[in-house]
Amino acid sequence: MNNWQLTRNDTGASIELAQDVQWVDEFTWSKVAQGNPQRTLTGALVVQRGIKQQGRPITLTGGDWVWFNRADIQTLRDWTDEDISMTLTHYDGREFDVIWRLDEQAIQAEPVHYETPEDDKTPYFATLNLMTI
Repeated sequence: MNNWQLTRNDTGASIELAQDVQWVDEFTWSKVAQGNPQRTLTGALVVQRGIKQQGRPITLTGGDWVWFNRADIQTLRDWTDEDISMTLTHYDGREFDVIWRLDEQAIQAEPVHYETPEDDKTPYFATLNLMTI
């Protein structure tokens, strides 16, 4: 069984993500961009369209069924503080050049159940917000 993998392009460091992580917005994006249709004074309809070059959102979540360990969440969180690009390898072999969606919250994570002290294996629910470049 293959898993997802997120690899830094600068250092080659990588984090493996479970195959069961879901790409929740895989089918909501279209390569075609369209502005709001407008009517001219004569009543004609003007629709501007173009092809997007990059920026496809890739939102990966474990939902309630996949847990991430705290060590991986901390590593990913540290990566959000650096201006890096990464390669996301889908479990089926597809590859995407990605960066964090920092205009949103790059990572949402919370412990499955809070307890102290936490250690590297403490399980977390998490969502990763990426986009293609």
